[in-house]
Amino acid sequence: MVSRSLPHEYFVLTPAQKTGPVIGHLDGRPIAAAVIDRDGGRYRFVGIAARDRRGRLDVTALKPGEWIVTPDLVYAEAA
Repeated sequence: MVSRSLPHEYFVLTPAQKTGPVIGHLDGRPIAAAVIDRDGGRYRFVGIAARDRRGRLDVTALKPGEWIVTPDLVYAEAA
């Protein structure tokens, strides 16, 4: 279910600096194993963000500590 009351922008980690090896590609763009936010927080790649039939991001599918990094990549806080 897509939340209409929660804009997806609230769940986007930006800016995020890519770090670590490239572990795949999505639409021709590299997927980094990890990213670092502006405060030095580290996040690891955990999957692709879900979308509904209209193409909207399903932010309710995110688990606690998960963030979206464009384009549609999901990263979780590293322990």
